[in-house]
Amino acid sequence: MDMNMQDVSLAAPTSRKKLTGNMGPIGLALMVLAFSAPLTTVSGYIPFALMFGGVASPLLFCVTTVVLLLFSVGYVTLNNIVKRPGDFYAFVSFGIGKSTGLGSGILAAVSYFLLLAGVTSFFGVSCSDLIHELSGATVPWYVPTIGCWLVVSILGYLHVELSAKVLTWIMLLEIVVCLAFSFFVFVKGGGGDISATAPFSPSELSKSQSVPFSILFIVGFFMGFEATALFRDEVRLPDRTIPVATYGAVIFIGVVYTICAYALILSYGSHTADVATKTPAAMFPDAFARFVSGRLHTLVSGLVLISAFASALSTQNVLARYMHNLGTDGALPRFLGKVHAKHESPYLASLTVSIMVLCVLVPFIALGAKPDLLYGQLSGVGTAGIVFLMAVVSISSLVWYVRSGKAQGVNVFKSFVAPAISSLFFIALVVLIAAHFDVLAGGDPGQYVWMFYCLIGVQVFGIVLAQYFKRAKPEVFERLGRSHKD
Repeated sequence: MDMNMQDVSLAAPTSRKKLTGNMGPIGLALMVLAFSAPLTTVSGYIPFALMFGGVASPLLFCVTTVVLLLFSVGYVTLNNIVKRPGDFYAFVSFGIGKSTGLGSGILAAVSYFLLLAGVTSFFGVSCSDLIHELSGATVPWYVPTIGCWLVVSILGYLHVELSAKVLTWIMLLEIVVCLAFSFFVFVKGGGGDISATAPFSPSELSKSQSVPFSILFIVGFFMGFEATALFRDEVRLPDRTIPVATYGAVIFIGVVYTICAYALILSYGSHTADVATKTPAAMFPDAFARFVSGRLHTLVSGLVLISAFASALSTQNVLARYMHNLGTDGALPRFLGKVHAKHESPYLASLTVSIMVLCVLVPFIALGAKPDLLYGQLSGVGTAGIVFLMAVVSISSLVWYVRSGKAQGVNVFKSFVAPAISSLFFIALVVLIAAHFDVLAGGDPGQYVWMFYCLIGVQVFGIVLAQYFKRAKPEVFERLGRSHKD
């Protein structure tokens, strides 16, 4: 009897444990890169960047990659100084202060939640369309959506390394398809009405009036790499693993997306922008059929679905860890900080995320409404939130340098020059989003801009909440930002 009771107690969840793991740089990089869903991005979203950037889009991919590497320099520098999990939440708390940090942490959770709800419903709609195309049968979008939600919920409950293994294989399949497409385009010479160097010529940029919008979409394609520091407790040698994974993720996905954009442009030549504007969804499938094989259409469509599933799983893990960190500090209910004794996962935070997603899906299902709002407007809001946070964390690095870093003799380039450049870049993107939110969220100009200002409201709410803790619950305020002091 005593032995059985001991076994039960060992399997029971407990709040005394911390998250643990042994992920290396490659596993961590693939874990966060799955968030960007490479095959889904290449097949469904890169055409929007080409719509605005035209033939010169590959050059814009290169420029964006360089700027995001500069962002990563400041990000990694903060990671090695702060030495806490929490990502934006911990970094902004450390650099600017606990109040702004809590606002950033809550805003990050809201933004990733919107993206998770969007990609889960996108999976369901895409799966329903594929089933109808193959068999003629009509399956409601919410059936595969709930299936995706259930599997993601189960994997999110278990140890993160299981998710990492699943995502690694999915990512490899996605990359193989993307690079195979590009290879066949290069071998067959593409459309043939532009030179091979034209997509990288600065003179081509002058032919487009919408370069900033193209860059905005391209930045969105990279999202996921900024979450590497969230897994600090679950990787080996975090001061080495996180920097290598962060830089590696940016460089790897930048190279893959540049190659694929280049291949699409060679496929359509001077008509690239027109095709991307008129039929963006058909751009990649049609090019794949011409240069690789039309008979593999079903396989590619299936892999796009798997890509969307991988994105949902990656986002679930990211959001669960934000909730876990906020719960650990007491900013959200403390039960969210509990770690499973056996699986060593933030199981209650992950379950809470799953319940929240289901609560959003149920009204759409019950009312028979189309989920366009979820994977259209709300996903655009989530993307805007992450861009805003990237501006804030870059500013946080600058503030820390002025306050403390300069006196400590830290590297000027890493702590000031690189964050200064990325700060200007992301502030400009935030201004662009505020002025043209319809580009991200759809609708008429100005129709949904109130959604963007709701994000600012979330940040302000977090700041006010922190001030409440400071006055009414000082012990909670002291723990904010994973126990950093102002």
